[in-house]
This record gives sequence, C-alpha cells and structure tokens, in this order.
Amino acid sequence: MAKTASSAIQAFCYENANILESHGYCYPVFPFRYPGIAKAHNGRFLLGVIKDGNGKRDLEQEQQNFKDGMQMVHKLFLTHDNIILSDESIWRGMDCEKPDLWELMAKEAQKGNFQIRVIVYFRRQDKFFPSNWNQIVKKDGVTETFEHYFGRVDLFFLNYYEKLERMASIIGKEHIIVRRFEPDKFIGGNIYHDFLSVLGLSFTAEYHITQEIRNYGLYGNTHEIKRALNFLPKLKEKSVRLFIVNCLWEFSDISQKEYPNEMFSKKEILQILETYSSGNQKVAQEYLHEPGAKLFDNTVNDLPKWQKDNPYMADDIIRFIGSTRNYLYQEMQELKKECDELNNWGKLIFHPLRTVLRRLRMG
Repeated sequence: MAKTASSAIQAFCYENANILESHGYCYPVFPFRYPGIAKAHNGRFLLGVIKDGNGKRDLEQEQQNFKDGMQMVHKLFLTHDNIILSDESIWRGMDCEKPDLWELMAKEAQKGNFQIRVIVYFRRQDKFFPSNWNQIVKKDGVTETFEHYFGRVDLFFLNYYEKLERMASIIGKEHIIVRRFEPDKFIGGNIYHDFLSVLGLSFTAEYHITQEIRNYGLYGNTHEIKRALNFLPKLKEKSVRLFIVNCLWEFSDISQKEYPNEMFSKKEILQILETYSSGNQKVAQEYLHEPGAKLFDNTVNDLPKWQKDNPYMADDIIRFIGSTRNYLYQEMQELKKECDELNNWGKLIFHPLRTVLRRLRMG
C-alpha cells in the first residue's frame, strides 16, 4: 500500500536488478509509461489509469497494456523462476480502477502455470492519513485542508483484514505475506533488509543504495505553506513545484523541531485505532500467526494537534522567504560564473585573431 516506503523498495529493486536476477528474482522494466510515474514502478500496467487527449479514461488502452504486459510476464517465465511486480496503486486499485484484478491475475496464473504471492506492508491507520495527505499536497498540488481530506477519505480502504480476506478468497491465504511498516521492527534495521528477507535473501555488500530515503515529507508548518502556494497557477509546472519543495525542505526539520505536532488530536487517534482494532488483531492472528498480539505498536504520542494560527508560522514564512532568496542568489552566482567563463574563452579566441590581423596589416 502507499506510504510504506514503496518508492524506496522499487528503486532498490530497479537499481539492483542484475544482482536480484543472479539470485533467481527478475525485476523487469516494461515499455509502458504513465505520467509522473517512474519506470521502477513496474507493476503499474496491471491497473494504471490512462487518459486520452480529451482527458477521458481510455479503458481500451488500459486493457491492452494489461494484456501486453502479461504476455511479457509469460515470456519471462520461460527463463526465470520468480518475477517481482510492484506498484502501490494495486492496493487501492483493487477497490477502484480494477475491482476484478485478482480474478484476472488468477486466470493468468492458471494459463501460465505460475503461482501468485503477495507481499503487503501495512502502516498504522492514523499514521497513513497525514502521510498520504502530506504527499498529495507536496507532489500533486492539492489545495484542500487536512480536515476536508480526512472527511472525504473512504475508510474502507484501510480495513486491512477485510481486503486481505477478499484477496485470500482468490489466491489463498497461505500466499499472502504481511509485514508491519514499523521501522524499529524491520529485520536488519531498514526496509531493504526486511524486504529481501521476505524473498529468502540476505542484504550483503553486493547490493547498493544510491539514496537512503526516497520520499521526504514536509513537517512543522511547511506542508501548510505548500498547500497555500498550490493555489498559484504556476505551481502546476513541475520545475516550479520542485523549486518550491526544495526551498521548504531546507527548513522543514527546523520547523518540526520548533513545533512538534500531530495532525490529529490524541482523542482522534485513539478513536481511529479503536475503529480498526478488531480487524488489525485478526490480521496479526491469522496472517502473522501471532495469537493475542496486536498488529501495531499503538503507543500515542502526547503532542498537540496542528493549528494554522500557531505562534511558529510567522518564523517559518520568514524562513521560506529567506530560503527562496538563497536559492535564487546561488543560481545567480552560478550563472555569473558561467558568463565569466564564456567571456574568458571569448578573449582567448579573440586575442590570437587580433594578432593575425595586426601582422597582416603590417605585411
């Protein structure tokens, strides 16, 4: 599911594809492209939404991509024993874009004589909401407040047990592997070790990680500054959004340190945990085989709920102004340096020519 280091896992598999292949696992890259989606998300063709030139959903092309992609998978199985497909839209999409996904996959498995196994990481529900809202404000330019977002989210998507049971009814409960997205419980201390352990592999020096964290959030007041700026038409341009986010990242940790907070009150968090407690316990018992255990550590931090009129907002706005000016100043200095270098090259070219012309006149 989303917000469980999925981008980090996908980038890791993509960058270490050759090493994984040497251990019997193929992480293929397919030719399908979806706007804003990196090619490391190799499972997007299973249910990725495609829109035509008029902005309407192109179901025919989506079905064709699924068909073509599965044909490639069948071909890969001729030379590989294990194939890994990954995309966080699968968890959401089985309720939205393609409710019959697992039935279709089961048919493909029967046709190709292969077995489907699902690895799913779960995040504590009250942690998911703020993280996902933070992501869509940061990346997608969403302008709605957190209260409005939480009010419209279909809580059904986070009933983990119910969704697992629907999957299990088609592919079998024994073929679903559940992992907790709780960093302090990761095998080896990080998501990469933990994921490889599910495959029966060990994290060794042969694997490389080019970027430890793939998806930094906005904390303190920086998410609200970005949300307010999302109303500006120019922020629809990717380069402008990236510039703004980089400026906010520069002091996001400072803002969080000065104003530690939660997007929910303590009472609201306890209510959310209670809503899902029964289903979560069933997941721990039936899928993790831990009778009596809880799926998550339900400790609740005693932090204030974020308020827009908090006394730290003014300082963060000043920091944002300073950060943008610093970025622009650095860029100006780099451009000035490039101009100076070009001028020096021009002088080197001009001087020999002037010497030749002077000699010709003298002759």
